[in-house]
Amino acid sequence: MNFHKENKELQSLLDNSSSESTYLNNLNIHVGNNEHENIVKAMRKFGERVLFCTGNRAMRHYGFLDIYLKLFSKFNFRVVYYDNISVNPTLKQMEEGLTVAKEFNPDFIFALGGGSVIDTAKVISVGLFGDIWDFVEKKQEIKKAIPIVASATTSGTGSHVTPYAVITNTDTLQKKTLKHDLLLPKMSINDLDIIKYMPKYIIATTGFDVLCHATEVFTRNECTNIAENFCIKSCKSIRENLVSSYNQDSVKNKLGMIYADIYAGIALALIGTHVPHAISHPISARFQNINHGHSLAYITAETAKKLIEKKNSNLNNKFRFLSDILGGSSDFVRAVNNYKQLLGLNSIHTFNDMDCQLIYEDTLGYRRDSVDRSPVVLLDEDIKDIIFHSLKNDNAKINKGHHL
Repeated sequence: MNFHKENKELQSLLDNSSSESTYLNNLNIHVGNNEHENIVKAMRKFGERVLFCTGNRAMRHYGFLDIYLKLFSKFNFRVVYYDNISVNPTLKQMEEGLTVAKEFNPDFIFALGGGSVIDTAKVISVGLFGDIWDFVEKKQEIKKAIPIVASATTSGTGSHVTPYAVITNTDTLQKKTLKHDLLLPKMSINDLDIIKYMPKYIIATTGFDVLCHATEVFTRNECTNIAENFCIKSCKSIRENLVSSYNQDSVKNKLGMIYADIYAGIALALIGTHVPHAISHPISARFQNINHGHSLAYITAETAKKLIEKKNSNLNNKFRFLSDILGGSSDFVRAVNNYKQLLGLNSIHTFNDMDCQLIYEDTLGYRRDSVDRSPVVLLDEDIKDIIFHSLKNDNAKINKGHHL
């Protein structure tokens, strides 16, 4: 895959669509390989005091923490480092990072990590000017933020190109989304030199998240022609690259998934998701060891099956179209289940009836708005069926004969 060709194609699609959205005009995306020094140089325009947020193991293990700390020193930045960030970042962790930020008073935040790290940086950036949870509950209005530079270390979540941040409140067992234009990073970076180190499980789960972003946006009734174009580009790249990226150390496939994530993330920011994400957030809020992408893998096929059963011709045509792109057949449920199998995501946490009941209540409680964005009406009993069938089945029904 050619960097220049792909970047030119991405920029062309953005240029052709930018008149429809201020958000698209504000995107500043950089895709490259071993661009660390150039990126640090470019950060000078945001100031000299940087809060450096990253995960507490991977970036240190692979040496990128030291690389960036040395570069910040070389170019005379003043740096404070914060790394207590988990897979499903909690409000308490974000408030801890906020305390560090208030003591240091940074000019900007550099987030080196996956969606969890980037979301934490976003929340800190606005938390300097108000109460975080009050912002989530809309008791306060976000009016100010410090700039964020986001370098994504995974090909999933799309957080580096969206104005969203997901927060888990461990006191209320709720996982909610903070949304505001000021949360969009001023620079979005994908460096192949970092992303090539993604573990297989992270490739699988973040890749499945990308698939869900693209397909949920595409099946929303509000989906525009512009958003559809981004979804289609993402799905084509998923088919060409995701399973191969998971199975082998192919630079070409890993680069392909960088673009799949960017395209799906842009579509997500333009339109938003619906039922699968509505259910998946309560799962990982209550079971914080469950990765977001894996929670989506549990419930996406069953959700699609329920939606297809409603026999809405427009929606079902969309599912057939997506399935043809993703897997070469017209059966979307089968295609999703095959991705689960090929990505090793068939294993399932042991959920009991009470777990399922609580996830159901959360979904129809604080995630109700997301359920209501379903492309066809789903009754409360439909949501209950999806949750209980998805989380208590042994996945034995997956067709193992089809290959992507």
